[in-house]
Amino acid sequence: MTGQTEDNKAARVQTPLHLLQVLARTLNEHLAEACTQAEADAHKALEKLDSEHLKLQEKLDEAQQKLASREQEDGKPVEKLTTRIEELTTAIAALTQSRNDAQDYIRQLQSDVRQTLRLAKGLDRIDLQVTQAIEKRDSPTPAARSGGRQAPRRPRNRKPAAAPSGDAAE
Repeated sequence: MTGQTEDNKAARVQTPLHLLQVLARTLNEHLAEACTQAEADAHKALEKLDSEHLKLQEKLDEAQQKLASREQEDGKPVEKLTTRIEELTTAIAALTQSRNDAQDYIRQLQSDVRQTLRLAKGLDRIDLQVTQAIEKRDSPTPAARSGGRQAPRRPRNRKPAAAPSGDAAE
């Protein structure tokens, strides 16, 4: 019979409560995935910049060694090497600025992710409240099914009729 109850649940028409529950859960899942992916992409870009920086630094070191060896040998032209070293130094400076910008971006992104996920906890609360509302609607208490209350309530502002007070007139 559990197969029938599963079929009955699947055959039910989605109510606005169900829609809200699905939306809250889906939005929360997609938001968490997007935050994770954004952080991974930013770190990957930073790693790529680090790799480029390392390659440029190696080329600069090599060019400086060639320049030093050519300067020891008199008469060899060093203009091309000097120009190459200047180009590499400029490229490294630009790349260093890009790396710093990427690191700043990652720090800001991590802060934004923390804040976003903290704010998204509201979606978890909505999901919980919707789940409770659906459960309450689907499983009403025996008193709610009969339409009446279990015990009548006593009004809050009334005093009992059996105990009249003489000070009440004042």
